[in-house]
Amino acid sequence: MLQADLESSNSVLQPARTLIEKDATQDTLEALGSLERSHERLLNKVDLLYASLNIHDRFPELHGVGLEFVRTLLLARDLKINIRK
Repeated sequence: MLQADLESSNSVLQPARTLIEKDATQDTLEALGSLERSHERLLNKVDLLYASLNIHDRFPELHGVGLEFVRTLLLARDLKINIRK
């Protein structure tokens, strides 16, 4: 759920920037830049959270596989569980 929320916030930020940049004041652009930096920090923290789950310890066959792929596998697993329910 966290990953889906982050992706949806990213899909909102990009069009907002395009819209706002046209007639924005310097303060507005600074606020938007701050929001984007905060979003990037949040993405980094989520990556650390996934890393702290020790997926590679629980599933040694995934050692060396990229974090994005493991994240996709976990999302697919969660989706499969929800569909079965």
